[in-house]
Amino acid sequence: MAGNILIVDSAATNRIVLKVKLTSAHFSVNQATNAADALRAAATAPPDMIIAGANLPDADLPTFIEQLRTRRNLAAIPVVVLMNSDDQPGRMAALQAGADDVVPQTLDERILMARIRSLLRQYHSLQELCVNAEPGNVTGFAEAQGSFTMPGHIAIVATDRAEAMTLRSRLTHCTAHQMTIVSADQPMPTQTDTRLPDIFVILANQGNQDTGLKVMAELRASPGSRHSRIIAVVQDAIPRLMATLLDMGADDIMTGATDARELALRLSNQVRRKQIADHFRCRMLEGLRAAMIDPLTGLYNRRFALPFLRQLIEEPDERARPFAVMVADLDHFKRINDTLGHAAGDTVLRQVAALLQGNLRDADMIARIGGEEFLIVLPDTPSVVARGTADRLCRLIGDAAIALPGGAPPARVTISIGVTLVHDDRIGCARDPLDLDMVLEEADRALYRAKACGRNTVTYSAMSAA
Repeated sequence: MAGNILIVDSAATNRIVLKVKLTSAHFSVNQATNAADALRAAATAPPDMIIAGANLPDADLPTFIEQLRTRRNLAAIPVVVLMNSDDQPGRMAALQAGADDVVPQTLDERILMARIRSLLRQYHSLQELCVNAEPGNVTGFAEAQGSFTMPGHIAIVATDRAEAMTLRSRLTHCTAHQMTIVSADQPMPTQTDTRLPDIFVILANQGNQDTGLKVMAELRASPGSRHSRIIAVVQDAIPRLMATLLDMGADDIMTGATDARELALRLSNQVRRKQIADHFRCRMLEGLRAAMIDPLTGLYNRRFALPFLRQLIEEPDERARPFAVMVADLDHFKRINDTLGHAAGDTVLRQVAALLQGNLRDADMIARIGGEEFLIVLPDTPSVVARGTADRLCRLIGDAAIALPGGAPPARVTISIGVTLVHDDRIGCARDPLDLDMVLEEADRALYRAKACGRNTVTYSAMSAA
């Protein structure tokens, strides 16, 4: 995995040893000897990760981490601290300040490299979400990170229920998160309620290595839990198991006798990061939805409708089913805008759209593809049903009284509809090769004939008339 890592440590020996390990793993490495130099280097060329020694000559470690977290372009960069394993107060202070992990100087190289890969994977995923959710705002994490403090839902996964209950009891005194216990021997989705856990805590040890790996694989493969965070708690220091769990997708890992306060702090950090990622994921989905939805009517737009129709047209012959394509256009709509105003015109469009959509099946697709023009696609619909639907929609709009704002009298509008029937067994012409432009052109021609015939009517394309 490529990446640029900044090492900040006053001890040259520490920097050299770590640089050798990182460069052998194909990372690009820069170095700084104190906090001020590290901040300047990171601000000039933000690294993908910062690894800091515990003793900096010009700043205490929590202050240095807080300074990183308050800078917009550095707020999300993973920070790993190398510290003596017996310095528990220092570990807690670093984690509280915003460090992503605190690892001992003597940590097994396999675990260290797996931890680095895991943090970089999380960082790049979050950056990608942020950029896609808020194009042009690559520092969106800085604004989001302070906005999420809601308690999370934690699921403790264990083969030994007594062990899980003991851990839950210890954590209850340290955190307000909701905690449930699930069995590692049962399928995960069947054991969680309607609220999917934010974090799964997997308890693993020498005797249940295979079970821990199976649970990890299941959680990461399941669509329901793939966005949940995972913390692996390995009671026995098993480097190979720990490295494998991290590479399989664990977001954090603890070893040895579990300190409840530290685990609670790591849980809170992971809940916050999960909520931030969920926020950006929702923003991204909203953006994708907005790209496909007409803002005035709430119907699909052309960007969604045309690929939908193309997929139907391009179904292989052996799977092709009859379907209908309608192009519907409000009659004399310009007259409404000219006489009643554009606000009234917008009201008419919204209500006509609602009437049309409300009288179609769930599987049908309706989109606004022009000012007062709608595209309607009826999948898996034989000609007799399509004809009945088109006639019914035409009558529905003609009979409707459209309520207008400001107490104005209801508006009366009519609609003309052109229809193409595709892949109907009784239509010999429809067996010819088709493409999107041909189908739409046939529906448009039918619409023009409906307009020429006096409007407020339904006509069919030449390929549908056979």
